[in-house]
Amino acid sequence: MVATSKVFRVAAVNGPDPKRRAQAQATRGRIIRHAYDLFCDVGYKATTMEAVAHRAGVAVQTVYFVFHTKDSLLQAVHEWTVLGDDPTPPPLQDWALAAAAEPDGRRAVRMNVAGVATILARMAPMIPVFHAVSQDAAGAVFRQSEDLRREGTVELAASLSKRTPLAPGMTRRRAADLLFVLTGPESYRAFVLGCGWSRRQWVRWVGDTLSRELFEDT
Repeated sequence: MVATSKVFRVAAVNGPDPKRRAQAQATRGRIIRHAYDLFCDVGYKATTMEAVAHRAGVAVQTVYFVFHTKDSLLQAVHEWTVLGDDPTPPPLQDWALAAAAEPDGRRAVRMNVAGVATILARMAPMIPVFHAVSQDAAGAVFRQSEDLRREGTVELAASLSKRTPLAPGMTRRRAADLLFVLTGPESYRAFVLGCGWSRRQWVRWVGDTLSRELFEDT
């Protein structure tokens, strides 16, 4: 026991070599993407850790070693739907920074819609999964994500109103409501996956609608 503890202490200090670290990250990413596919195809409850391991081409012990529980795997999948393969948080990604720097509110809205569509394309297929676990501990990750998204739309509405005057009668609260609903995963899922719109059509319609509803006529 003493010798084993010493080995782990050394490993914790030195860390794995870069090649092993890259391999571990690649394995983790492969497991997440195959879990995402299974969750979308058959749902959360029907997806087993064994099925994920088989799809990913790894031992089931590897899946448990990396994620421990299916709830933790679902959380990792959710994080991937938001971040994709880029670990940069969405507010710091290039499209978000460009939109934040855009002085015209209308153009900023359209830039935000185009940027968030990339995230929604990954998230929308997972909506039934999150609905299915909404009352379980596993559903907390989506609820927290939506709470953060709501906070983000409130901040965005305030920022936009400082750049371009809002339409008569349009309050920041109402603007935040419109941003929250129209740029959310439910909206994207309904139009793109449900009605067969292309992502480009959705981006254009949402951008046009928000621009028309939020701001004064010029």
